[in-house]
Amino acid sequence: MKLNSIASNFKLFILITLFFTLVACKPATVAEQPGFVAQDTLDDTHPRARLVLGSEKLVGNIRMGNIRFRKVGLFTQSQIGIQNLSNVRYNLEYKVEWEDASGFMLDQSGVWQRFTLAPTQIDTVTTTGKVKDAYKVVITVRLPDDPFIINREKK
Repeated sequence: MKLNSIASNFKLFILITLFFTLVACKPATVAEQPGFVAQDTLDDTHPRARLVLGSEKLVGNIRMGNIRFRKVGLFTQSQIGIQNLSNVRYNLEYKVEWEDASGFMLDQSGVWQRFTLAPTQIDTVTTTGKVKDAYKVVITVRLPDDPFIINREKK
């Protein structure tokens, strides 16, 4: 009887140890790094691309996918698909910035570009880093703050 209890406790100990080992080995995302707070507005699931949603209304409605990188001479080029998951037409703006492999910001001169995503549409953003050390891309998408844009979502 005692032997079964010891074996049962040992199995439980092994399972708990295995669980904590697997959880501890999970790679840390940007939002889990010191100084950052996990938010729904940040998608850093790809190791070389980060999507920042600049408008709370876009959370759960806009996502990135089909991310590709290639070398063009000494520079890095990236294509990122931006998908509208909703049934609402969005007039949006995006800005692209590049980081080196260590996460240091290289290019903060990104200009806001306007684009429209119809319901369930996917649009592709192509960008090339302006310095040879460009490795990671950060794309920020937001709703424009412009009274001259007709906002169809408010109807």
